[in-house]
Amino acid sequence: MKHSLRHISLCIPAIIMSGVMASCSTDDDYNDRIFYSSIVTIQSTDEASGTVFTFQRYDDSPLITLTAAGRTVDKGRVGSRALLYYYPESGDPYASGPVEIRSLGAINCDTAIIRPIERYDWDHDAIFLNSIWRTGEYINLRMRAEYSDKPRYFGLVVDSLTMDNPWPEAYILHNLDGAPPGYLRESYASFDISKVWSQPGCLGLRIHVNDSNLPADTYEFPKRTEY
Repeated sequence: MKHSLRHISLCIPAIIMSGVMASCSTDDDYNDRIFYSSIVTIQSTDEASGTVFTFQRYDDSPLITLTAAGRTVDKGRVGSRALLYYYPESGDPYASGPVEIRSLGAINCDTAIIRPIERYDWDHDAIFLNSIWRTGEYINLRMRAEYSDKPRYFGLVVDSLTMDNPWPEAYILHNLDGAPPGYLRESYASFDISKVWSQPGCLGLRIHVNDSNLPADTYEFPKRTEY
């Protein structure tokens, strides 16, 4: 099991920036504006221009850039993925432009590992998958998994023996590594698949999941170029 795979504590979305102050609310404080959520990449942050986020709505759709003026995060988070809840000033959640942040939460993010899958007991523990989708060179998951403060093995492993295939085979690996059973908690993950996606002969990626929720256990993500 211990072949260059991180031993991590599964991240439950933790607030790293909030636009909502905790206080006793009154009718005058009630905010009925619609807010939106997206998994984004933190591109930059500084006092002068605030924080810049980018994301794609789905597949290979155009890149969207959101800017939160006057809001900063730890510079160590630049380049990482996060779950952003926001109010778009234009009213269009999928148009580039300024936004007001409701909250920004850390999620599980990593780069897909390219190794022979036979080295890993990838399906040792199931996840409760709500959805899986691709945005550009990222595979994103919304799921529920057993909560434990003990580190576990969790990641996306691409079988290196299939890298030359038009459709490389990838696996969502989840192993509690002996942690006691716990209750399910919602979590998000985003994996960088650029090393696979950039292969000249790659037509798409096939992902296998040990899922205790949805009937499917395999998902295919083809390359698309026209929108």
